[in-house]
Amino acid sequence: MLFLREAYLIAINSFREAFRDKIPYVVLLAAIALAAFSVLLGEWSVFDREFVVKSVTVTVISLSGLFIAIFAGVGQVQKEIQKKTIHTLLAKPVSRSAFLLGKYMGLLALIAMHVILLSSTLFVVLWAINGSITAPIIQACYLVFWELAIILAFAVLFSTYSSALISSIFSFGIYLIGHLSNQILKEVYFAYRISEDGSFLRENGEFVYNIAKGIHYILPNLFKFNTSMQAAHSITLEYSYVIWNSIYAFGYACVVLCLAVLLFKGKDFV
Repeated sequence: MLFLREAYLIAINSFREAFRDKIPYVVLLAAIALAAFSVLLGEWSVFDREFVVKSVTVTVISLSGLFIAIFAGVGQVQKEIQKKTIHTLLAKPVSRSAFLLGKYMGLLALIAMHVILLSSTLFVVLWAINGSITAPIIQACYLVFWELAIILAFAVLFSTYSSALISSIFSFGIYLIGHLSNQILKEVYFAYRISEDGSFLRENGEFVYNIAKGIHYILPNLFKFNTSMQAAHSITLEYSYVIWNSIYAFGYACVVLCLAVLLFKGKDFV
């Protein structure tokens, strides 16, 4: 119970501190402006206005949330380390695992609020243009939250042992690879199949493909959480798909956080 209380108090403080940093305000205002701009974009586009508003706004929710997850996730842990305030926290005593879990939960609550506010903005825009608020758009916004939960876990992990800049780059790299890994795997297999006899890829293609497959399975499959096109086309996902990807994201984030705790426990702050 003491562990949970420590984590809860740190989460509350982390949530409040994120607002003092002004990052959520800037990102939220910019995201709302882009969501509103999607209405104008829909007027100019050859595509249906509702289609454009849905696809663009879901993407905006994901990218703006990515900005918060990386910069707030990395910044809060790094700030405690650089300002030496972590010595005070850990001397209370607060366990290192409670510290990291609290930071993560506080920022995850911030991300949840961000997704809810922008989703609500999307619903208002759809109502204003006589669009339809369907199950696929709700599913898409929900899966964006779980995608960001994984990225936030990586941001916290990287911030425990590297600088803010490197941690941000690594976190963004995970986001890119997570979205491209499936396509890269397909391209490697296709290149192997069409390569000429005697070529490097023909001789070593299976080995290269197995490496690509290993990376594909080890790193998070974030492309599964990108359902903006299904939302735009009003294609309802199977509820089993949504549930299993939620479980996948929760489990993956837990594993990453456990690794972060192990690294953090071995870190010397002297």
